[in-house]
Amino acid sequence: MFKNKLKATFNGNSLETAFGVFIGFPSTQLVEMAGYNGFDVIVIDNEHGMLSAENIEHMVIASENVGVTPLVRVSSSSSSEILKVMDRGAHGVHVPQVEEKEQVKQIVDAVKYPPIGKRGAAFSMRAAQYGIVPIHEYLEHANQQSLICIHIESSKAMENLEEILSVEGIDMVYIGPTDLSVSLGFGGRIDHPEVLKSIDKIYETARKYGVKVGIHTKDKAGAKARKEWGADYVCLTITSLINHSFKEYITEVKSESGISL
Repeated sequence: MFKNKLKATFNGNSLETAFGVFIGFPSTQLVEMAGYNGFDVIVIDNEHGMLSAENIEHMVIASENVGVTPLVRVSSSSSSEILKVMDRGAHGVHVPQVEEKEQVKQIVDAVKYPPIGKRGAAFSMRAAQYGIVPIHEYLEHANQQSLICIHIESSKAMENLEEILSVEGIDMVYIGPTDLSVSLGFGGRIDHPEVLKSIDKIYETARKYGVKVGIHTKDKAGAKARKEWGADYVCLTITSLINHSFKEYITEVKSESGISL
């Protein structure tokens, strides 16, 4: 049965920041490359990504093969969608656009088996090793190891922040600065003082309730800054890495060759 390395790090109260990358392409190869290069977490992006259930399962397997934690960003708090990705073997979920306390309870119910939640049990699926392990052992293990990460990225979520983060069962709150800035009326200006103030408020409230804090960045400088800020978990999107590497490479080699861009 899987061991959630990210959750083990959190439970051990490590001072180290974990680093992840969102991948929305159906590519086991990108998952493997990220793992071989030292990422701690692969977030398989099924909100904005173009992935089938089979793609997700293959990318989960690839993540486990290279020793990184596979989480899946689902498109909503739908119990049926969460069940599908958990049965594929995801070690946990990122759930976007969480705005109300009842929504969080629904997410916990979808991820966890009774007596904690209400997740439907199917022991022939990959997550349960196709029924090979004793059922009671699998249920207990899954409830201990599955990770719940909720996204705070709207003005409504900010209004309900205390209620949302008080729900038992949340492991981590994840801050999406771009969505948050748009919802607050600042149109993508993630460095606007009001946006930064909201981000700090999320951090402080999460600490109050013992919830870990993750945040999205767009580049290396942002990741370093948020690590120093105190984030437990920092991610960026694979396209940001690829575009930066492409641009850096082609700019340098063409410049050195005297080729005008």
